[in-house]
Amino acid sequence: MEVTIDVPKVEDFEDVNQLAKQVHSLHVKWRPDLFIDVKEVITQEDFKEMLQNENIVVAKVQSEIVGYMTFCIQEKNHHGVRFRKYLKIDAICVDEKSRGSGVGTKLLKFAKEKAKENGCTDLDLTVNEENENAIKVYEKFGFKVRNIAYSMKI
Repeated sequence: MEVTIDVPKVEDFEDVNQLAKQVHSLHVKWRPDLFIDVKEVITQEDFKEMLQNENIVVAKVQSEIVGYMTFCIQEKNHHGVRFRKYLKIDAICVDEKSRGSGVGTKLLKFAKEKAKENGCTDLDLTVNEENENAIKVYEKFGFKVRNIAYSMKI
């Protein structure tokens, strides 16, 4: 199966949202205290902004969208901290039927190359601790745990 990475078109909004819904439903299940079920995970306005800013890509097999990734490039330059320019993956999603087929790895490779092209020092993402399959993919790709975030419900 050949996976290609491409910039989506405005017409791809529904397909991308269907994929976003798959991942969002997992988050609703894992953290109902934080996430709520919604009709659209990505609004049309946000999708258009992502297209304009070129910080969304889709993974395709033939012409079918089987995954997507949103990202941004950020810089941290604070007194007492080394300069960091990094590509932050905001969301990465692979269709349920395509998981385990290399689509996620292809998206991660794209992100790594994009980061290199932009002179980034790091590639960052966060993942829900219950998303064990994604964690395995990230660790196999070379990601390491850098921070542990704590939360307390009041």
